[in-house]
Amino acid sequence: MVALAMVALMGPVQDARPPARRAAGLAVVNGWYTHGGRVVWGYAQHNGWWRAGQRPNLARNAPGEVGPNRTEDLPKLVEAMLRYGYPGFEHNFGLWFDRRRDAHDTARRTDDRAVPPFLEQPWARTGPGAAWDGLPKYDLERFNDWYYQRLRAFADLCDRHGAVLFHHTYMQHALLETNAHYVDFPWRPANCLQPTGLPDSTPAANALYDVSHPVRRALHRAAIRKGLDELGGHTNVVFLCSQEYTGPLAFMQFWMDTVAEWERERGRRAHLGLSATKDVTDAILRDPVRGPRVGTVDLRYWCYQHDGTLFAPEGGREVPGRYAGTPLVEATTPEQLYRQVAEYRKLYPNKALLHGLPGSLEQAWALLMGGASMLVGQLPYPELADPKEYIAPERCVAILPTYRFLRERLGTSLPRMRPDAIAGAGRGSAWALSDGVSTVLACALAGGDLTLDLSGLRGRLRALWFEPATGRTLAAGEVTGGARRAFTTPSAGLWALLVERSGGPSRPPRPRSRP
Repeated sequence: MVALAMVALMGPVQDARPPARRAAGLAVVNGWYTHGGRVVWGYAQHNGWWRAGQRPNLARNAPGEVGPNRTEDLPKLVEAMLRYGYPGFEHNFGLWFDRRRDAHDTARRTDDRAVPPFLEQPWARTGPGAAWDGLPKYDLERFNDWYYQRLRAFADLCDRHGAVLFHHTYMQHALLETNAHYVDFPWRPANCLQPTGLPDSTPAANALYDVSHPVRRALHRAAIRKGLDELGGHTNVVFLCSQEYTGPLAFMQFWMDTVAEWERERGRRAHLGLSATKDVTDAILRDPVRGPRVGTVDLRYWCYQHDGTLFAPEGGREVPGRYAGTPLVEATTPEQLYRQVAEYRKLYPNKALLHGLPGSLEQAWALLMGGASMLVGQLPYPELADPKEYIAPERCVAILPTYRFLRERLGTSLPRMRPDAIAGAGRGSAWALSDGVSTVLACALAGGDLTLDLSGLRGRLRALWFEPATGRTLAAGEVTGGARRAFTTPSAGLWALLVERSGGPSRPPRPRSRP
């Protein structure tokens, strides 16, 4: 059975053609993601960690089965992402290789009868000896070619078509909470050839992040550099340290310094994302050397709660990521989400911002109006069932009208715009994005009266109502700029108002250099 499992590891790989135009790839313009000069905004799929299905995983290997939630058909997956409003994909390796562990037990397997689909890990298995799952042990100095071929193929498609791959080197979720997540972790001493010095049970996060151990330090450098070697030539890849990272500042510094070393040797620049607790994030961003290297900032691991108080666990305390802020996104108010994002947009206007998947359209629009570039979270298929073809994930249905409106109406003008305090509402909250010259996008969360200060816009302006819940648009007539103007939404509820100079913006936005 070991031989059969090893054959499964070498299943079919769907390589994509290299992108035709690297120069037209991902850039950050005024804090927004763009590709080929057009905005890239929407949801990002947080990949599947276990089970056969629920969500796609780029490294899921189902021998003989190609399609949704099996061995993904990568071109069709990217096509669906761009069609259904989730142009981003967040990748990390899975919790375990073998589906027998789906029961969340901790028992050592006495045989090698692995059950597919498999979640391939980054490291190669060579033996001698058996790991906790009954298969050959991992050699942490060697890597799984199938795993990286899949990531390269997907990154090629992202480069060519305008999707974004968020690539995490590590998977912290396996290191905390429960031993069921950890027993098959490749770096656990029972599972690998190298003496990693990690504990036999959880918590193991701080031990993994302690690079004073010479063996671990060398293995970390090899893993970080391998991801860069495989994906560093792609424009549409954002590199991040670890999924759910709540570790210490010192390891984040080590990770960034290892990337910088690779960049100097290779003569390349990688797009770095910073995903960590607030204290670690702020320390890196204030760092005069490391801070400018960050192109994307992830705001998911802290938030302002509904009463305005800050919830921000400290790094290095081994707090599981699921308790560090993400569940509070849906529980807090649109106003507090806007506050958080707008604060960082103002501090770092040329960095892209990520946040968690919202629980309502009002929250999604608050994040958009605050300046969030992409919203990341779990996007399962309807009823958690595996479809035969690539269809819209259930939570994408609500955002699709907004996604299409931005692509069609503001594809080249949104990258000019920033949060602007020029909107006010009679009830509820109202916010605006503006380029200060020709275009304003405002929203009123509760509908009713909406006032815009159009002092910075001159001449005749056309106005258009947009209803995010339905995708309906209604002409709002023409107005003259240079003064405050009052509008009334067509009905109660969330409405957006687009005001732009007749003929639209006069020139496309200029992309800034990659970080």
